[in-house]
Amino acid sequence: MPFVVRPADRLPGTASDGMPVEWVIAPDRLPDRRLSVAVLRLDPGATYDLQSPEAGLCWFQLLSGSLEVDGQQTTVDHIVMVAHGRDCAIVALEPSVLLLTQVPRAQDGSGAADLRRIDWSTEPVLLSEHDSRRRIYLASTGLWGTEAVKGEMIIYPPGAIGAAHHHEGAEHFQFIVSGGGTAVLGDDRVELGEGDLLYNLENEVHSFENLRDEDMVFVEFFVPGRNRTVWVPGASACAWNPLDTDVLGRPAARRLQAHVHGEGEV
Repeated sequence: MPFVVRPADRLPGTASDGMPVEWVIAPDRLPDRRLSVAVLRLDPGATYDLQSPEAGLCWFQLLSGSLEVDGQQTTVDHIVMVAHGRDCAIVALEPSVLLLTQVPRAQDGSGAADLRRIDWSTEPVLLSEHDSRRRIYLASTGLWGTEAVKGEMIIYPPGAIGAAHHHEGAEHFQFIVSGGGTAVLGDDRVELGEGDLLYNLENEVHSFENLRDEDMVFVEFFVPGRNRTVWVPGASACAWNPLDTDVLGRPAARRLQAHVHGEGEV
């Protein structure tokens, strides 16, 4: 069954290295221990040496603030992936909040130590062929060099409604970055707001709608990255058409081909 974790439901604790965290999904929450999700809060000047799992990977994105990551300034426009024993030095330049996800066992053929810092604000924006929803890739083979994870930011403008579907081959979660909307989970309707996380196991039918007066923005990540989307009978598969511009209207950093989610090389 899908489950929702709201900010009030987070559990205080410590990561394996002793760092205080708020567990959104604790390491033992999922039966197969596929992933964990935590919120970290760093005061200005605080340092953190993030060590990725030897057999897996982790990634983090800033929800607020700014950091120096291995000597490079990192803002809310960045996502940082660290894999297979690689570490990185983090210094908070101001009060900062991070969303950190760890996958202890990655389906990754190379198994090579890696660190990638992605400025997603330079990525091409993709438009849904059926409505006004927008997508920006955060994690893909082209960006991260691995199929262990796939992720994107999805923007639902007011009035946007997505078709019901499920995924085969992966589990995934959505974390609401701003705004809010409704998740339709089978016969249930669940209201979601900023800071909420929705976790879907494989084959669970779901969809989203935004009937509010502001954008709903969420990030979603699939583990593993390779999966298949199956639409409910009567629904049309949603193709995504890339623009030549990024979220700020600048020329995008790379070009993508139109594709259905889960298909194509991105």
